[in-house]
Amino acid sequence: MTLRKVVLLILILAFALPGITQAQSENLSQAEISRISNSVVLIYSLDRSGDVESSGSGTIMTPNGQIYTNRHVVENGEDFAILVIEDIAEQPVLRYFATPILIDDNLDFAILQIDRDAEGRRIDSNTLNLPVITMSSAPPSIGDRIFVFGFPGIGDGFLVLTSGSITTIQNDTLNGERIPFLYQTDAQISPGNSGGLAVNSSGNMIGIPTQVNSEERTLGRLGGILSVSAIRFVLDSPIASAPTNEPFLRATQPPSNNAGDVEITIAINDVEQNVEQDGTVGMIVHTNINAIGYRGATLRIAIFAFWEDGSPIIANSRAANSNRTDEGQLTSQQLVTPGFDNTIYDDLWFFIPYSLFPDGETGTASAYVEAQIGVDGETFTAFSNLSSFLYTFSDQQLIVSISRIEHNTTEDGESGMKVYGYINIIGYRSIPVRVALFLYWESGEPIDGSEAPTDFQTSDGALTVQDVVTPSFDNSEWEEFWFFVPYAYFPTGLTGALDAYAQLEIGVDGETFNSWSLTELFTLNY
Repeated sequence: MTLRKVVLLILILAFALPGITQAQSENLSQAEISRISNSVVLIYSLDRSGDVESSGSGTIMTPNGQIYTNRHVVENGEDFAILVIEDIAEQPVLRYFATPILIDDNLDFAILQIDRDAEGRRIDSNTLNLPVITMSSAPPSIGDRIFVFGFPGIGDGFLVLTSGSITTIQNDTLNGERIPFLYQTDAQISPGNSGGLAVNSSGNMIGIPTQVNSEERTLGRLGGILSVSAIRFVLDSPIASAPTNEPFLRATQPPSNNAGDVEITIAINDVEQNVEQDGTVGMIVHTNINAIGYRGATLRIAIFAFWEDGSPIIANSRAANSNRTDEGQLTSQQLVTPGFDNTIYDDLWFFIPYSLFPDGETGTASAYVEAQIGVDGETFTAFSNLSSFLYTFSDQQLIVSISRIEHNTTEDGESGMKVYGYINIIGYRSIPVRVALFLYWESGEPIDGSEAPTDFQTSDGALTVQDVVTPSFDNSEWEEFWFFVPYAYFPTGLTGALDAYAQLEIGVDGETFNSWSLTELFTLNY
């Protein structure tokens, strides 16, 4: 497609329409109309090839790009293009793509999460800061004036505003409580308005226009408005509170299972390589999970990486503890809490940065990933298929590790400690590389270097020892590279045995350090 086809469709629809189509908007100022319009979006439902299948409306409800809409707007789409108003007198412009993170079959309600820009590049949704609509704190009464925003077919691609009154309020029992469930209105609601926005005269959301043909799950009502009360019921459920901050996560409620059934399955749908996420390149593992009988339980899902021969892929020293098992294997893990007796996560994804893969090799190696799931704190009980991928080692690698620490050694008549390291530099022939030893107290606070010469201090006064090496080969190794730190350089006036740790860092001289060792503990006896 795709992007071209979306844009082409807008151009085909375009003709000289004098801005927003409006009927009876005397209770909303032009400023309010403009403000609200900035949060109402046109949603194109795309098929697997990226062609436009259908369209609907939605409303941005959180600054990070969560869009509330109807389930039937999104249920048959493979992807969703999001078009936003930039000029109220013009048609909306393609700015984002989004993925469902919540679909509720019972209330015809869904949430989309903006997760990519107009070019399909993944974005950090927490940096969006989009304009939002506030939900009304009080339900409307019969006869109250309301205003409906959306992109119906009659608007030819332009935002349409209609107004009218609440004619009927229909209550229903949800979670044992009678609440306003559906409003009927004489405001015009046409196909395409579905999933849009209905507001009161204060400009606050009272519900979502729901235009369907015939459907038991929406009570067969045409031209109704799904109430904010019903929406809040969904949002307050466990399934909504857990996943909605996670892009690419979709939770659905399929037909109920037989009481007492307990089953959990997990599968890997796809391994997407060379994906940029928050400025980091890596791979995304897409999974599908079906949890029956685990409502309210906390489940742990883990992706484990293996080489082709079945040996675990060991994470390098840059990997956080959350990305390595106790044995050092590369992993990515998440917790979820199913909100229904039968919960499906259509696309729970895991990002693994390439920077966490082991160093020291060159070329391309075959590998695979496996997904596992189980109740958190217990053993994994269900396992996925194995999904293969190829990993290409970087042409430039800076590798450093601490081999050991020797205490009470002597150099040039001074007593101190020696930190031995291993250095492997690949692809930096004839380029000066700086290696630095940094020392920290157990709390993580840098050890003060004010007792040491200035060349043993960082710019912040922390104790350090550094050296520069220049590799003579494309692949150079230093197996016993050591740093000596005289005890006299450590802070004075302390007493007892104090725990500390050392860490080596490495980088091209004059640039930031971009690789580091695991930490090595030691004790200073005063």
